[in-house]
Amino acid sequence: MSTDSWTLPRHRLARLLAALAGVAKTPKPPEAKLAIEGLSATVRVSFDAHGVAHIQAQSATDAFLVQGYLHGRDRGFQMDLARRFAEASLAELLGEGALAYDRFLRRLDLRRHAESSLALLPEDHRQWLAAYVSGVNRAWAEKALPPEYTLLKSRPRPWTEIDTMGVSYQLAWTLNTVWQTKWALDQLKGAPDALQLLFGAGELSETIIPDTGPASSLGSASIGSNNWVVSGAHTKSRSPMLANDPHLAPQLPSIWYELWIEGGPLSVAGVSLPGAPGVIIGQNQSIAWGLTNVNPDVQDLYRIKMEEDGETYLLDGERKTLSRRDEVIRVRGKADQVLTCWDSEWGPVIHEEEGSKVALAWTAFQPLPVLSSVLRLNLAQDWESFQTALADWLVPAQNVVYADRAGHIGYVMAGQLLTRPAGWAKGVQDGNRRAATWTGTVPMKDTPRLFDPPSGLIVTANNPVVGQDHPTQVAGSFAAGARAHRIRQLLEQSDQHDQDSFGAIQLDVYSVSLHRFAAQLADQPNLPAGWGARLTTFDGRVDASSVVPTICYLVAAAAVPEAVNQSLLRPFFSDVTPGLPEANPFPERFWSLAGDRLVPWLLDHWAELDLGAAVASAEQAGQAAFGPDLECWQWGEAHQARPFHPLAEVALTRPLFGRRPLAMGGDSETVLQAAISFDPTLPWPRRVLVMPSFREVLELGDRSRSTAVHLTGQSGHCLSPHYDDLLGLYMSGERSALGPGMVPVRQVVFGPAGAAVGVPSESSSA
Repeated sequence: MSTDSWTLPRHRLARLLAALAGVAKTPKPPEAKLAIEGLSATVRVSFDAHGVAHIQAQSATDAFLVQGYLHGRDRGFQMDLARRFAEASLAELLGEGALAYDRFLRRLDLRRHAESSLALLPEDHRQWLAAYVSGVNRAWAEKALPPEYTLLKSRPRPWTEIDTMGVSYQLAWTLNTVWQTKWALDQLKGAPDALQLLFGAGELSETIIPDTGPASSLGSASIGSNNWVVSGAHTKSRSPMLANDPHLAPQLPSIWYELWIEGGPLSVAGVSLPGAPGVIIGQNQSIAWGLTNVNPDVQDLYRIKMEEDGETYLLDGERKTLSRRDEVIRVRGKADQVLTCWDSEWGPVIHEEEGSKVALAWTAFQPLPVLSSVLRLNLAQDWESFQTALADWLVPAQNVVYADRAGHIGYVMAGQLLTRPAGWAKGVQDGNRRAATWTGTVPMKDTPRLFDPPSGLIVTANNPVVGQDHPTQVAGSFAAGARAHRIRQLLEQSDQHDQDSFGAIQLDVYSVSLHRFAAQLADQPNLPAGWGARLTTFDGRVDASSVVPTICYLVAAAAVPEAVNQSLLRPFFSDVTPGLPEANPFPERFWSLAGDRLVPWLLDHWAELDLGAAVASAEQAGQAAFGPDLECWQWGEAHQARPFHPLAEVALTRPLFGRRPLAMGGDSETVLQAAISFDPTLPWPRRVLVMPSFREVLELGDRSRSTAVHLTGQSGHCLSPHYDDLLGLYMSGERSALGPGMVPVRQVVFGPAGAAVGVPSESSSA
């Protein structure tokens, strides 16, 4: 499929006008030979047809320097946004529209913790990070900056080591959401039905560690991912295979940057995070690994009753004073704003009420050595070194599946867990008493793990880690278990798995809850014309071409009792006017916490629902949104992904930076998860908020057979052919070679500054 297939109307006109105005020109590929300050020897970089790089260096330091150059060249604007998120300075670049982010995140003071994290890096990792930073700034020193900066009349300041450390905190905030559950329990305590919809147990039969008893959850998992690993007893090759597809918000450019790095002891292929050296998810010459989010209970909220001065409070009768920070927030095109921030005994104040302040305690408010963990993971060679690498992975906690060339498979819950003798802290705690809700941390060696289970299968899909009989309890917000159950069910159907069968599982769109919902809805009397036959024959597959999912979700939205609906429509914070989903670094309304619980809740309350009124309302809403012809109600018309770029949200620049909406199948329960907000105030079609950002299928017997694809392309330049050239591959469910199976189509040779750039010898680990 051609690149033009994904461009928006008026894209060619916008491209011509941008070129005439000097805003954006089609970027040229790197010169065949380049000199970079800091290299100790020549480095060869080969690119495949999608712009995926294979770095061949003689040392890890040189390899990371070139990785920094590629990240800086291809993803400079994206990296700048990432660090600005962590340091809460988005409005300086993007203007008033980003103030909500800056005002909230500046209270968290994440950059201070990022600064202190540098001291945790061992000397070799600090050297590699310095090389990476040097490479980024070498790319940024070139004249050709991303077109976003021309439009915004700005330039990025140099990248620093602290900026890289801040990327960990950006991820941690996105993936740790238990505090939202606790705020909802506090604010909705007078609405038990609404709380039951949000936090009802659902089906929690699937635990990652099997045979550990029944599980529980503090709430639904709003962000999901899948990974699994099988032993050679379940594959055609008789060697282990591993799959991973992390589910995140769709973005332009892609969240991930794929590459294969060789240098010194390194030979690792997978996806990296622009802004940081190394590979986050992938495979080296000995092991493979994949990640999904845990979202454990590592956050607490405290309501502090303040004295009349608004700055002092009593803590067990002792007078305490909040620490004050006056933060200056720069706003593009506007006067600077001064934000008064308060820090308490418990942590930063994130919300103020009449007479009290609400503070957040979180394990991420400390130096985080996650970068060292990633770099050690890239070099791990066996189960022991894999576990050692993950010992420093504190936040955000992850389910990490493992396989090695010796035929072993395993799993580690990597992340800091808290000891809570009194159990998890419900709602908001009394901030005027020192009663501890957590007393310490669980030793990393005691976090749940598996090695070579008898079944030869390990599956994680944000479901509970363990049941109540496991010696180490993991409280948290988990998915109800439908995805994990479906994956295991499909894996158990064969002992001849290969690339095709794993790929098919990643694309599976069967929804057990929607299947039941459609069957029960089909029995209702007086259904609109054409509904009955479709509902009766629905097989549970939430295909983009099917109209049944649209019918079901229109009815589901209309069937929620009005009292429950009104409770969930409340603003998450009373002093924040809701906008569109994702407009703040916290939910807009309590509806945003529904996750995968709405349809199961409706099924449990079926007899209490006014289904006649819901069907009539759904028919009216469907006709208003899609017209009277039922064939126009296809799920792909109602349920679309529009990858986010800040300038694609502006009408004038949308044709340049945006791409066509992606008609998506799946829902919040399917293996191919594509979740939308159930907020009834939002119009149809609904925007997909979470979906697979990357899919990999890794083979341990022969690395050349490993494959991957990510959304949307390698380049962040809106006129590059690699800005969106992976969309066709991704949407058709295909993948391309990862690592040794890559086919090079062009090459760039990097040499030390001041030296003749020759052709390097082959890497010894190639």
